[in-house]
Amino acid sequence: MKTLIFAGLAGLTLGACTRPGDGPNPPGFTQMTGSEIRSTLVGNSLRGTDRTGSYVIHYRSASKMDITYNDRPDTGLWRIKGDRYCRRWTRLGKGKERCVTMYQRGDQINWVKDGEITDRSVLLAGNPAGL
Repeated sequence: MKTLIFAGLAGLTLGACTRPGDGPNPPGFTQMTGSEIRSTLVGNSLRGTDRTGSYVIHYRSASKMDITYNDRPDTGLWRIKGDRYCRRWTRLGKGKERCVTMYQRGDQINWVKDGEITDRSVLLAGNPAGL
């Protein structure tokens, strides 16, 4: 009897982890290639949120970017590694590089690391925040 209860709970847990829209590729989102990421970001901005705050990032070139994160400014470098977006801030994130896969639907871009959506952002034309 204990085995049946455990199996039932395991099934509920798996079901909760795989609901449509909760995974790294919600309905309507497609994975971006490295060249798509580059052509989408250069000269434009992303406004988004992660688990600890909100930000606006302006991609001023194919390697340099500026951010205001929870009203704290910083600068950083970014690059494409295969089909992944990698970035490193000067002060934020302890200067460590972080790489994610990006999924897009229209102007919405989700950042995915280790199968989890870490950031949800919206593409903005140009540099509307004046970074």
